[in-house]
Amino acid sequence: MIIRDGFVTNSSSTNFMIISKEELSSDYLLEKLGFRKGSSISAAAFSLVDDIVSATKSGVRWFEVDQINYENILKIFGKESAEKFKKMSKKGYHTYIGHTNSDDDYLTSFMTTDSFVIDEKDFYMDGKNCGW
Repeated sequence: MIIRDGFVTNSSSTNFMIISKEELSSDYLLEKLGFRKGSSISAAAFSLVDDIVSATKSGVRWFEVDQINYENILKIFGKESAEKFKKMSKKGYHTYIGHTNSDDDYLTSFMTTDSFVIDEKDFYMDGKNCGW
């Protein structure tokens, strides 16, 4: 057995992609994720959507992405999401990519350690690219 000393972490991260008809904002994302303002978890929900919106500025982990295109989406998120990107981008939809960490607030951490897809008429979110 090898025991490592120094900095050790068991945190995880999830790369995500969002394709939406509307430009991404915290209020819009809060609505699309099904949270209600004034609910008992609204403070954590606001923290989650702020983390996601901020994460779109830092990009994905483990991949070099100069631009969001079909080939990069295929490499990171797979064929289903790449095809969804191709179809929705032709309609003028906005595409965002980023990553979240399990070290963030508890809802962001929960989302990070899960694997999911949200597929609606005007909104698509792929959160299947997880890593520990």
